[in-house]
Amino acid sequence: MAEAAFSEDGKYYSAISQDGRLRIWDTETNTLKQEYTPDLHLTSPPSCVQWITVGTSAVTPQKGKRRSSVSAQETQCIALGTTSGKILIYSVAKAKVETVLEEKLGPIQDRKITCLDWTRKDGLFSCNKSNYLCHWKLDVDKRHTYSVNTDNKNKVSGISAIRIIPHSLDTNAQYIVTASWQLQVWRLHSGTASMVKCLGHNASQQSILVIAETSEKTWLIEGSQTERLLSFWDVTVSTDVAPPTNGEEATPNKKKRKKSLSTSDVPTVNVPTYNFVLEDAPKMISVRVQEDTETKLKLAAVTRSGVVHYYAHTLNGASTKPIKPGVTLHVTTAGAAPLPLRCARVTRAALHLGYTHEQGLVFETLVPDLSSKTQVLIRGEAKRKKKSKNSTTNEINKVVSEPAKDVQYIEPMGGVTRKRTAPGAKVEVPMEARLANLALDTADRSRGAVNQNLTKLLVQGLHSKDKGILEMVLRQPGRGVAARTAAQLPPAVLPALLEQLAVVAARRTTLCAHVCTWVSAILRSHAALLLATMNAHNADQLTKLLATFTNRRSHLCQLLNLKGRLDLTLAQRVARDSAVEQEAVIDYNDTSDEEMEVERQSTASDASWDDDRFDGDSEEGGDSDSGGEP
Repeated sequence: MAEAAFSEDGKYYSAISQDGRLRIWDTETNTLKQEYTPDLHLTSPPSCVQWITVGTSAVTPQKGKRRSSVSAQETQCIALGTTSGKILIYSVAKAKVETVLEEKLGPIQDRKITCLDWTRKDGLFSCNKSNYLCHWKLDVDKRHTYSVNTDNKNKVSGISAIRIIPHSLDTNAQYIVTASWQLQVWRLHSGTASMVKCLGHNASQQSILVIAETSEKTWLIEGSQTERLLSFWDVTVSTDVAPPTNGEEATPNKKKRKKSLSTSDVPTVNVPTYNFVLEDAPKMISVRVQEDTETKLKLAAVTRSGVVHYYAHTLNGASTKPIKPGVTLHVTTAGAAPLPLRCARVTRAALHLGYTHEQGLVFETLVPDLSSKTQVLIRGEAKRKKKSKNSTTNEINKVVSEPAKDVQYIEPMGGVTRKRTAPGAKVEVPMEARLANLALDTADRSRGAVNQNLTKLLVQGLHSKDKGILEMVLRQPGRGVAARTAAQLPPAVLPALLEQLAVVAARRTTLCAHVCTWVSAILRSHAALLLATMNAHNADQLTKLLATFTNRRSHLCQLLNLKGRLDLTLAQRVARDSAVEQEAVIDYNDTSDEEMEVERQSTASDASWDDDRFDGDSEEGGDSDSGGEP
């Protein structure tokens, strides 16, 4: 089932959306050229798409449908197979459906068109869910119907893909490959389908088929949606399977047909010539064969994971060893965001790629670099170069500013005001004066202090990523400053502030304490906004902060115990040092010389006291004696 395809010249790319709309892109201008919504696109949406070329012809629809000419000249059209069994021929030039084809084959519930294929020589082939092949010839208003039986142990397997095998034999028969649980080659002639050979079994009923041909050989590349492998089969139509030259092959009766199938027409299982390895199941395959001095195969496979494997192989015989890709192409943005590749087309000298970018498709042509195994394309918006000092703004050299990254200088409350200058004029106030106005020193300001609300200063520091300004703001003491500043912060700077706080929290403990204050203020003021606009970036920063706080809290008890012991030890040491250096209040010296001197002084005083007393007594006695004499 092909839900997307390139036009024959590669100028257009068409795809069926999930809601049943047909979208056509111009690969040269990367624009959505047309969008078509079929009738009843929800109940019977398109199931497959095929680019065809319609010439001067007229097609008569079934049962009285109005005969309408597709185009007066050869033009590109798109055949859309629907789930209701109808085929819409959509004209790209006229942007409308020109013809509706319908063949009521099989039960109503099994009329879904599963696959389409077209060649200029054989015309358009379609297959429905009941395994009925229909050959449409739009130029001669003719069709043929074939019943293809793909029974597998009495169970009918639905056909998911068909491919017409081109040949140069002189015969009116067509050869076609059908993909179901088995790959089978059929010969279609005069309303009869006979199986020529069975190529092998598939791991999945859904397959992708591509035909590559040269002047002498024809190959089939098959990929399954459950296998990471591409099989390369040789399906060249030789003369042993062709009908007679005149094309008049009588239809055998049932008895002869059964006999021939049981004896000589038993299908044989072949082995693929090459096997190409993929990293994921294929989604789209493009191939090209060039015949120079040797036959070279160029193969590109788009996988479900959004990468392209490119193979450059020389066809010089069979090989049982799996062939690895020459280069694997990835497309990412400058921020390492992958851009899935959706389609690829091999041209003669390059590779045409289409990848998803900003809800649209972008097409580009490049030459694969086979010198490395992996080629990564950096696409998206490139980083703009910084404007040099000598450059000026004019009509030729324009500078597009980004508001999220530019620095906007705003004077804080009480700052020096200046006149607005015209764009390109000389700035009157230099950068030093601007930064000086953002200082916290408010002693020379006539208005109120600005250190109670640091919103403008914090925004300035976050935009310019000035560590000095950020550390100055985050070190402000008190919860009031943090609460008032966080309450007036614009929502656009919250991710940058959380990122800066996560970096600062991993530093010293004192800074982590300030971070706790600021995080608490941010959560109190902007909790609802953070919950409503939570993205991966904010979640990562909050996770880092939580991990840092949890780690520090787990060691808080041990640190407090250690701090207490250190404080007690230091206090005892200080007390001991102060006791040694303290001066004595009383200094008492007990020596023997002082005792002798005290005794001597006391003895001399006693002797003098005795002498004085003896002298007094002798005088009294003399007086008495003299008084007693007669």
